[in-house]
Amino acid sequence: MDIKLYYMPGTRAFRVRWLLEELDLKYKLENINLATGQGNTDTYKAVHPLGYLPAIEFDGEAMFESGAICTWLTDKYPEKKLAPDINSIKRREYEQWMYFVPGEVEPPLFYHQLHNRILPEQVQVKEILPWLLERYTHVLKALNNRLENNQYLLGEKFSTADIMLTSTISWIPALLEPYSGLEDYMTRLTSRNAYKIAKQD
Repeated sequence: MDIKLYYMPGTRAFRVRWLLEELDLKYKLENINLATGQGNTDTYKAVHPLGYLPAIEFDGEAMFESGAICTWLTDKYPEKKLAPDINSIKRREYEQWMYFVPGEVEPPLFYHQLHNRILPEQVQVKEILPWLLERYTHVLKALNNRLENNQYLLGEKFSTADIMLTSTISWIPALLEPYSGLEDYMTRLTSRNAYKIAKQD
């Protein structure tokens, strides 16, 4: 299968690249610099209609949304065992965490980044920052409770859900310092060889 990943460091495209490395798949990187407007070209919008990252092509057929891409790739290669079998009781737990990341972990963190440093200063709403941090802290406490006595989200088994989570909470690593369970978890996950290769931009 011919795979082309549209990519920019520091975006959600990283989690897809990391997964491709875990799956030991060959792929080509097509760098898209969102800061210079490359995402707004008609050519790229034919791949991703909103001009966002990531997007990926499988034999020339485009797909976007990082969670959907990761789910599809994981299920296409069940022999890699990065997700429980669909008939396993663990599959429900896996799906839960796969949706928890974009549904609960990402929003307060992403909007904090937007209103703290990404958006032009004249449209930033600084008043919302304390509330976003409070919401994110609430999420981190729950995750820390989960990971204090578990190696991974599913217990002793690494899965794509861990890629989804680690690639998100690494956005502001300083916020993890009060949580020993999460810090240990991050050390384990970022020590993986596939993670290190994917970080070589």
